Amino acid sequence: MKQQIPGILNYLNWDILHDHILPYLDLGTLHQLSATCHTFYELVDSHLAYATHITITEKIRKSLKERHLLMLAPKTGNLRNLDLSNMSNAVSNKVLKSFLNSNCELKILNISKCSNIGPDGFNIDHGTPSENENSYPLAKLEVLVANWCRNIKPQCFVSLAHAPLRAISLAGTWYTNDEAVTDCATFFKDNLECLNIDKCYKVTDESLNLLVHCSKLRILKVTSCWRVNDGSVRRIVESCKELQQVAMDDCRSISESCLFDLSEKGILLLEATGERASEKWDKSDNYLRPMFRF
Repeated sequence: MKQQIPGILNYLNWDILHDHILPYLDLGTLHQLSATCHTFYELVDSHLAYATHITITEKIRKSLKERHLLMLAPKTGNLRNLDLSNMSNAVSNKVLKSFLNSNCELKILNISKCSNIGPDGFNIDHGTPSENENSYPLAKLEVLVANWCRNIKPQCFVSLAHAPLRAISLAGTWYTNDEAVTDCATFFKDNLECLNIDKCYKVTDESLNLLVHCSKLRILKVTSCWRVNDGSVRRIVESCKELQQVAMDDCRSISESCLFDLSEKGILLLEATGERASEKWDKSDNYLRPMFRF
């Protein structure tokens, strides 16, 4: 059978394989294909170098190890969307740095539940931009989803300061405090549209008040932020004219009158937890709803 493979390859259209077949194969299938012969190995490597995303199934996520991702990262170079979520055992700071350094076009990064990721993971090599002044790591990152990443700390945002982040999701992160929210409101104020700090219990009005400078803010989730009260929420609503959706379940210092006033202003009050949460987000005008459902 192996002797027949080269003859079969002569009848394949490489452009069709590259453009219409390989992009739809998951990582496990690509690995199996690359193992069949040297020709397919080179074909898969070529695909990985130009792929804008890589599909990793749940089955593969459970079996991947750090060494596998360290071998994969240098082969990529054009990723726009990178989903490393739910791979805590495989995704380390070293793995994240390798992917970031290899993919300067990256726009969406999901590292949810990767508990080993910390500030070192974002200490990337800036180097000297080549042909394009934006051709360096994180220069085009717009979306960061890091829910339940217990080691994400405020220092991470210093490394991300030059990124044009439009959406940041930090639900359930242990170290998200006033310093972290202050950094978000300072570094990303010109672009920030969506901020999710659900269950970030250390956040207070002191930092939330700074969100008044984020004029493009459309979506704010502060569920279970117990130290947030009416005053900061009202200031944000008055200053952020684009605000459309707010989630404030279990905010013990938010009064019913504040919720009523938000509703009267046409702001959609969303439930962040419970069976109806996903349904409400899907019905809302939220271009990031797949990323913010959890």
